[in-house]
Amino acid sequence: MSALRMLPAIFIVAVGCSRSVGPPTAQPPYESEKARAALIAALDSWKNGEGKSLAKRTPPIRFVDDDFATGLRLSEYEIEEPDRPIAMHEDVAVILSLRDARGKTIRRETRYQVATSPGLAVLRSDR
Repeated sequence: MSALRMLPAIFIVAVGCSRSVGPPTAQPPYESEKARAALIAALDSWKNGEGKSLAKRTPPIRFVDDDFATGLRLSEYEIEEPDRPIAMHEDVAVILSLRDARGKTIRRETRYQVATSPGLAVLRSDR
């Protein structure tokens, strides 16, 4: 069979393979209050020295923060706009008061993004 005769068959197979089967999967609605609760739970756990237990909660919360990972302790925090709804893919501004191993206080203006699906996640997003 010549290559020219195979071209239509290859095209049909390629087009057929590129289509998805079944209905498109819809994203579940974003739950602002669930996101706020996850952010507060993550920060409270860090403040209380229980940050590593977040992954064992029901439901678990994935918490990613470089200051937490390096061992800084959270003394206080303030969500800059506590009444503003949290939206998907938008930063939430938080002011952190941290202490290093020597007891020195460090103040940081940070940002977090909070995911509610497929699982809860609080991720530091400032650069």
